[in-house]
Amino acid sequence: MNAIDNEWRDLMADWQSEEAMPGEAISVQLPDEARQRIRKRVRRYGWRMILVTLFEVLGCAATLAWIGKESLDQPRAIGTVGFAGTAVLMALALGFSLWNRRGTWAPATESTLTFVELSLERQRRKLVALRFGPWLLAAELAFLIPWSVWALLSRPAEPWRWLFAFGWMIGMSALLLVWSAWYKRRTLRETAEWEELRRALSAP
Repeated sequence: MNAIDNEWRDLMADWQSEEAMPGEAISVQLPDEARQRIRKRVRRYGWRMILVTLFEVLGCAATLAWIGKESLDQPRAIGTVGFAGTAVLMALALGFSLWNRRGTWAPATESTLTFVELSLERQRRKLVALRFGPWLLAAELAFLIPWSVWALLSRPAEPWRWLFAFGWMIGMSALLLVWSAWYKRRTLRETAEWEELRRALSAP
């Protein structure tokens, strides 16, 4: 989800700038327009989750179909192991994705506070996914590295094939780790913003 928009930031800045006694909670009354914007944003993100999930399912199916076709060009044992290993890793990734999104597709009630709490829960689930990512990457490399060596040694292969195979693995792994670090910082920042808004809406 994108960061809370400028109107929300202005509202939060005004709320934070108000003076209060130590320990005293300050409540903020959001305009109806801002409340509607919150709800629209949360609902849009729910539709995005559905589209992303459909894309993941179709992507996994297409990848398995392509790998199944490519495995026919490999010796029988190598092709079978490659296809089976990829299928297991994809099933693990897709299964975790669906499990991690459970209960976050739509708000349970129509109150603005419920919408904000749902957004907070979605942010927490993002952090769970980010912690799972390196473990999944390690499992993929633990399978791909020995399998790639086995496949490349099974028949004469030009040096560029070795460079491509391992260069791709190294490059994609580095890119994923860099993206994960950036996305974690963004998610933590957005989580803090949602938490502030929830405290403002929950204050008496």
